[in-house]
Amino acid sequence: MDSLRWWLLLLAAVMFSMSGCASKDQWDAWASHPAHYASANHWEFSQRTGGDIDPRIITPADQAVAAKEGWWGDLVPLAPTADFTGNWVGSWKGLGLFDSLRTGDARLSLMQSGILGAGHLYMDNTIVAGVPWSIRYAGSNGVRLGYRVRGADAEMRQVDGAGAPTILAFTMVDDRLVGTIVGGAPVVITLTKMPVQSAGR
Repeated sequence: MDSLRWWLLLLAAVMFSMSGCASKDQWDAWASHPAHYASANHWEFSQRTGGDIDPRIITPADQAVAAKEGWWGDLVPLAPTADFTGNWVGSWKGLGLFDSLRTGDARLSLMQSGILGAGHLYMDNTIVAGVPWSIRYAGSNGVRLGYRVRGADAEMRQVDGAGAPTILAFTMVDDRLVGTIVGGAPVVITLTKMPVQSAGR
């Protein structure tokens, strides 16, 4: 059972690390600079963009100043925004008492417009330590979610619970969604998209 526990921990860690990694050369370049910003222009650019760089808002003037002053790092275009809209079904896995494996069915209904969306999550058989109380308490009624997409990743927050909202992180991998509950014991949710049924005559 220890191997399952470490596998769940590793999967959760990999999901959060997929948002971006620097090469050795990039880290060396970063470490060689005594300050966070290469210049006042670099500082102004960072403040203007909020550190959330979208290649569509970088002007030719920005690029020229960056080249002249030697700003470091490579421009990595954002991945196209994935559309999570649809009905997803699958299962969740987590650890119960004494690290025993617990599983149950899971369903997720999502509707997205641009990078924002809303949805409803249902998880069965949730009396397990890793599942937040708000989801356990909701039971078969499920919980409502609001979410924001960046590339193939989505951060989803519960919008109908009291206290701190439950946060989930999902990544689209081919035709599947793989997710976890942020800040809790390892819980992995794996879903596949249901085909859209055409209206009968």
